[in-house]
Amino acid sequence: MLTGYDKIKKLPEVQVVMDMDGWGSKVLKRSAYMRYIYKEPVQFTGFKLFYKNDTKTGANQLYTPEEILKLTPKPVYIQYQ
Repeated sequence: MLTGYDKIKKLPEVQVVMDMDGWGSKVLKRSAYMRYIYKEPVQFTGFKLFYKNDTKTGANQLYTPEEILKLTPKPVYIQYQ
């Protein structure tokens, strides 16, 4: 994970997106988002979903876009891999 978020300099020609990455269940991914992204926002937030690895156990389901957009802060970028 990135540390020193408060030292990132914002530039007008660059938009910084903190993209939550990692495999796992919805509960695990949400708690990581709250632990890292919520506490250390820079400018914009994102959320990454893995078609294969987030659903490996069979019990896990991917977040729907609607579910992700209910997070605080609301991600402006959702990446599917």
